[in-house]
Amino acid sequence: MIHFRYHLFSLIAVFFALGVGILLGGTAGQNWFALGEKEVLTRMEEKYDRALKSNNELKQQMRQLLKEMEQSNQDVIHLMAMRYANDLQGKRVYLWHQPDLQLGRIAQVMESVGIELVKVEGGIAQIDGPLLLFGQAKPDWLSQLPSDSRWLQVEQVPITPAAQWELLENVQKLLAEMRIEHEKS
Repeated sequence: MIHFRYHLFSLIAVFFALGVGILLGGTAGQNWFALGEKEVLTRMEEKYDRALKSNNELKQQMRQLLKEMEQSNQDVIHLMAMRYANDLQGKRVYLWHQPDLQLGRIAQVMESVGIELVKVEGGIAQIDGPLLLFGQAKPDWLSQLPSDSRWLQVEQVPITPAAQWELLENVQKLLAEMRIEHEKS
């Protein structure tokens, strides 16, 4: 028969071995886990740096494209000025717009081709040029204009160079119609 002491010593040895195994495994695993954690963190930092660099490159490309677009718009305005210089230079065009609309760009285009813009706040008795109405609604005083008055309603302010060019074509047609009617009378 095996004495109780041997059983006790063997149980103590088993628990001691288990404790040593846990201790060694924990410290060895901790280093491995810390290395894996550092590797993941390093990869995430590299991805972040690449994304940041890509973002900066895209911002720079966008700035360059905006600069090129502005230059193209200036070139188109210059072409419009050359195209309409003889026909529209010194002509007076009356302008009315709804208060919430901004006409800075289209006013710049019209002035660059030589059109004299006269802003109309309310009704006026004598108009010696075409009237441009910018907005969805027509003003109340429009019906009080003389019957030979020419006007053009533009519901949306032209933003693109093509739409601006079309507006200038329409203004030129209105001026030509007014000139023909004036010559007939």
